[in-house]
Amino acid sequence: MGYSNFSDRPNIERIAAIANKFNLSSNPDSVHLYLQFQQTYREIEKEYNQLLEKYKLSESRFSILMFLSIAENEKLLPSEIADKLNVTRPTASKLIKGMNSKGLITIQQSSTDKRTSFIKITLEGKNLLQTFLPYNYQAVDSLFDGFSAEERNQLSYLLEKLANNKSKLKKLEDTKHANS
Repeated sequence: MGYSNFSDRPNIERIAAIANKFNLSSNPDSVHLYLQFQQTYREIEKEYNQLLEKYKLSESRFSILMFLSIAENEKLLPSEIADKLNVTRPTASKLIKGMNSKGLITIQQSSTDKRTSFIKITLEGKNLLQTFLPYNYQAVDSLFDGFSAEERNQLSYLLEKLANNKSKLKKLEDTKHANS
């Protein structure tokens, strides 16, 4: 059982009591909201990963198939895939090898430079996308059932605002290490 499955989530009063006990100057509402956001994200991620697994996909494998399907001539360099996934080249290489062995992609050597290989989506990879995408879109749409257009826009705005604040975590960490 992972830490994301805790059933004993603190309420605002308990968070305030903990902050008081440890002399923390923190807004209990912020801590509670973060825990609520974190739990919701993890629950959605778990469900979405199960959806991907039904199609023998992971988020990374699905993304690679999507990148290739929209790339010029449906092919990319391994380094381009790594950059698009925001992962190291060895991580991308491992994903590519696994997908190649499953027949979802091929690795083609360049005709002009033998040191260069291109990754190309196969018919099997295209068929998997064709089968999965309608189900994927339906699943994602179902998450936002009952949200008005205004609520969707507001959520997007708030998530962007939250993402912009994440740099403050790094700044806080840097300050903490500088004072250690």
